[in-house]
Amino acid sequence: MPRRGRHRVSLPKRLLAIVAALLITGGIVTVAGSAFADDDSGSGSDSGILSAFTGGDEESGEEGSEESSEGSDDESGSGSDEGSEGSEGEENSDQGGQDEDGQSERERRSAENNGMNEDVGEVEADNEGAEVEAAEARAAQEDPFPGRDEAADADEGDYVDIADVERNGNIGEGGVFRGGSYAVDCGVSDHNNSDNYMAAPGKRNGAQHVHDYVGNRTTNADSDDDSLQAAADDNQTSCVNEDGSTFFWPVLRDINGASPDDGEDGGSLDGNRGAILKPASVDLRFHGHGDREVQPMPTHLMMIMGNAKQGAQDGKNVNAKYTCSGGGNEDRITAQYPICGEGEQLTRILDYPSCWDGENLDSKDFRSHIFFPDDEGNCESDQTPIPALRITLKYDQPEGRTFQIDSFPNEQHDPATDHSDYENVATEAQNEAGAECIAGRIPAAQCTNIPREGTNS
Repeated sequence: MPRRGRHRVSLPKRLLAIVAALLITGGIVTVAGSAFADDDSGSGSDSGILSAFTGGDEESGEEGSEESSEGSDDESGSGSDEGSEGSEGEENSDQGGQDEDGQSERERRSAENNGMNEDVGEVEADNEGAEVEAAEARAAQEDPFPGRDEAADADEGDYVDIADVERNGNIGEGGVFRGGSYAVDCGVSDHNNSDNYMAAPGKRNGAQHVHDYVGNRTTNADSDDDSLQAAADDNQTSCVNEDGSTFFWPVLRDINGASPDDGEDGGSLDGNRGAILKPASVDLRFHGHGDREVQPMPTHLMMIMGNAKQGAQDGKNVNAKYTCSGGGNEDRITAQYPICGEGEQLTRILDYPSCWDGENLDSKDFRSHIFFPDDEGNCESDQTPIPALRITLKYDQPEGRTFQIDSFPNEQHDPATDHSDYENVATEAQNEAGAECIAGRIPAAQCTNIPREGTNS
């Protein structure tokens, strides 16, 4: 009696069906050889060939087929799991029993093929990265400098009279200090370009706005740790103590002045116009903070503060701080452009994060390895407190609403886009002496412009 759900067919038809199935699975050579061997031994041709194909009867043939399927799964490893999902054999393998060690079949296969899977994963990750890079390259070819059609000057609402700002003492993140400090004099402006080797390595005009640089004189689109270190070792720096670090931020412009880069990338082509204003003074100072003792700044630590693309990124990571100095308004801090009183200087405050993960000198977003402390200046228990860098820029301000910082064209000079980038290329001795200054173990008089070899105290 035939099995439920199946019906018998005549021998030739059954034979042809089996042959066709084996042809599809690539097993015809081995099976045919076995069949002809049986035929030569004197068996009837039909029964010999059929016996070779079916293993003697239908039931054993079905069992053999299932065993073959399981063997194929073992050889192909976990890479075939997704493609075979839903097959009866896969369900039985996943759900059916465990071995003596309590492992399921899938777990066992996964363990056996772990090395292969890691290699495949790396290839897939490489391929994914290549696809992303290719997409970015295509976008750059189509429009290497996007947003230019959206360029516009700052809005009237971006400005505020300093007298209308409440006395708040501080806003945003950082700026809560404790203990000593150390400082370095690197001048007010060494050179300008519209590059950013951190965010857009190797790309000329990668920032689409002009940066002011102090410190390392060689900083441009092609800079990296090695080139900056080589320049530092050769004393190519504007810092009086030969600190080879690089510090940079967007320039401030008098929009009624003559543009030095009219019709150029980074200049008017990207919506940045007017005379570039040099700061009247630049203070680069590293502070202590929190309850724990800060550790020396790691050499080649890279970090940024603020967000040049805050409008496109919904205001994330904004840390713009402006005030007016010289008229008793220093404790009125705002994220808008302040209109200062007569005799006052427009002041930008750039506060950096100061809690390090203790391991990475940079990260893909330049934020995941470095963090701001809490409102009391303390770092998380698994973070290392390092000196808190504050850059203070002061300008002889143009009158009224006639100034703005450079920005990406589609950010339209929003004051909230103020930002700064820093890579520490000071010597180990300078970094260690700086931490000693903050701890109070070196006299304050020796904590400005610490020489390359450190101090003798």
